[in-house]
Amino acid sequence: MALQNLWILRHTVAMIFRIFRTGTGTLRISLHFLLVVVLGQSIVCSESLFEGDEILDLTIRTPLRRMMRHSEGAADMTGRLELSDGTSIPVVCNKYGISRLRECDLASLAFTVDPDDVRDTPFEGLEILRLVTPCRLRGDNDKYTVLEYLVYRSYAVIAEPALRVRLVRTRFHDSEKPAKEEVGYAFFIEDIGHAAARNDQTWLDIQSQKLSDLDPEQLTVMTLFQYMIGNTDWSAVVGRPDERCCHNVAVFGRVDVGLNTVVPFDFDQTGLVNPPYAAQPDASLGIRRVTDRRYRGLCVHNSELAAAIAVFNQKRSRVAALFSQDGLPYPEARERALKYINGFYDTINDRGKLERRIVRDCR
Repeated sequence: MALQNLWILRHTVAMIFRIFRTGTGTLRISLHFLLVVVLGQSIVCSESLFEGDEILDLTIRTPLRRMMRHSEGAADMTGRLELSDGTSIPVVCNKYGISRLRECDLASLAFTVDPDDVRDTPFEGLEILRLVTPCRLRGDNDKYTVLEYLVYRSYAVIAEPALRVRLVRTRFHDSEKPAKEEVGYAFFIEDIGHAAARNDQTWLDIQSQKLSDLDPEQLTVMTLFQYMIGNTDWSAVVGRPDERCCHNVAVFGRVDVGLNTVVPFDFDQTGLVNPPYAAQPDASLGIRRVTDRRYRGLCVHNSELAAAIAVFNQKRSRVAALFSQDGLPYPEARERALKYINGFYDTINDRGKLERRIVRDCR
């Protein structure tokens, strides 16, 4: 998109939001759909980052260690992103997901860029870049990041809407210790608001929702996916007090129109990934290890299970291909993860196991 069009887009969106805050009910609904259309145009600009499977090469230069020591809400820091073709992009940088710093050396990173600086780069059309980083840069700790990346890719194969991701081979340079370089795999993750607009929906700013607000077919597929990857740390109806609904799940919908859909995220502490810092499952679930599965679907939706299982069986070969593709690092870790997934398929395709572990274990 040309620079002039980007300027028009930003000012059009700002105008819509100003009118939206003061307009009548009918006008607000009309503006909602206009906003989706306008944002949809901006999505075209950001397609290149999330297209293709090739690994991006990236160098980050910023005061990493000082940033990690600062408290939440501390001032942003400046830095640069350098691409393999020599392009150097100035950024404003900060961390997010800082709760894991209790166990990790590194939080994930958010970069703010000027649209002018990212023209003709994979980041064109974007102003915020979110990078999910390894917990630690020593040894092979980034294999868990690669596995989490593959979980996101797997969900995008099985269901929509989903958040898109792009794997990055990253060189981390602390700009205050320029002689030292650390290398690890990370991945860019799509902004949740962009993902909603790409699907002609809005990321709803709500604290909770009723079960009747949700699409039962889509919810069942998402719930079965959480069971496949060994994830119990999520909720589709309520978030924590300081969170937008819901816990590790984003809610997409349209203003007063149709049923909502749920989009899962934050998969690093799942059984499939199984990192050393994974928290123990909630004692109320009756499982001891993060690799133990527990189905958290609702009994009222058991009638949707047959259709959901058919979707997983239809997409099985494509999911397996993700974990088996050439060119990705850590083949042994990927093979272990694929065996974990095969255990899920063994359950859903065995009538007795399906009945014991899923149908009768619903909530």
